Amino acid sequence: MIKRTACLALLATLGAAQPVVDWQAELAGFFGEEKAVDYRGALDFLTGQIDSLTDEDKPVACGMMAYLHGQLGNRENEYQRLGEYFEKFGAAGMGYSFLPLSTRNSVLRYLRDWQLRYPWVLKIGFVSPGGPAQTSPSANPPERVLLGVEMASDVYYKLMDGKETIKGGQLHRGFNSVSLQAKKLFREPAAFPYVLEFKAGDLIVRRELIIGVQMDFLGLLGKPAEGMGSDDYILEMFFGQELLASSRKTMITAQELGIEVPPPSGKYDPFGPGYQNKPRIPNSIPIMAIPAAILEAIKALKKKDEVEPVLPVELKAEIVVPFTRLNAAGDIIEVRARVSLGLREIRFLSYSLTGLPARTDLP
Repeated sequence: MIKRTACLALLATLGAAQPVVDWQAELAGFFGEEKAVDYRGALDFLTGQIDSLTDEDKPVACGMMAYLHGQLGNRENEYQRLGEYFEKFGAAGMGYSFLPLSTRNSVLRYLRDWQLRYPWVLKIGFVSPGGPAQTSPSANPPERVLLGVEMASDVYYKLMDGKETIKGGQLHRGFNSVSLQAKKLFREPAAFPYVLEFKAGDLIVRRELIIGVQMDFLGLLGKPAEGMGSDDYILEMFFGQELLASSRKTMITAQELGIEVPPPSGKYDPFGPGYQNKPRIPNSIPIMAIPAAILEAIKALKKKDEVEPVLPVELKAEIVVPFTRLNAAGDIIEVRARVSLGLREIRFLSYSLTGLPARTDLP
């Protein structure tokens, strides 16, 4: 009896469960041909549904919400959803065939227009030349590092260090490089914030970057230069047997350098070893060797016209910079600085609203 009651309760629960919402059909109903388009109702419906949608449907819904916010004139929320559509979902949602034809074309025109001008960063990192990594340390840390940015379209940008704008201009579609002053990066381990800001029409995409520097000290590479020797002497002035003045002086003398020089050979050789006053140059070539000589000459001419291949440029999130410096004792030490690039935050702002005071009448 107890088992039968439990089964009946389960069946009642399943029977009372709400059917799965066909969100596409429900959304299309707000754009029917027989009634006025209800942008607000469609937006409210999607706001309540988007979190429960599948990963395949979320990009479509996100792009649709950006469109709806734009139709309602809400720039802040439009840009937020637009940024998510590109940055989070990769602009993957273009499946709007469930919408009425006129609405579908309007949404697709909206998204394609933004695809042409949205400041979409395809890749960003430190510029690292192709080939084997540098292993031997340089005498000094680099004065500059190159930040590489691969863009999907032409866009205006500015790079800020704190509140100071240090770079600005236009980045073109494809690969771009921005040079950064690196003196402060290699003084000591630390994290350095930068702001990379893009502008496309009224939209501002603000990326807060963090350049982190860690340093490994690998030991001594050399001793400090030996100090100069010194000899003390006393200078005294007498008048008869009476001492009038006395002064101690220190005379600095350089220590002798022990440089080993090979003993003389006893032969006068002004031009160095191996010099031939009458070099032996062959004045004839065997007949059998002529074809090979011609072939070598042709190869040499071809090499002159060939352009040396340029190694590909890589963009890396972390690079290792080896260099040398003096420690507190004056010893030469090797330092390997690990420089990493990270994204702290990305914000989507309206240029026309950034200079306005915050509204207090919003719910």
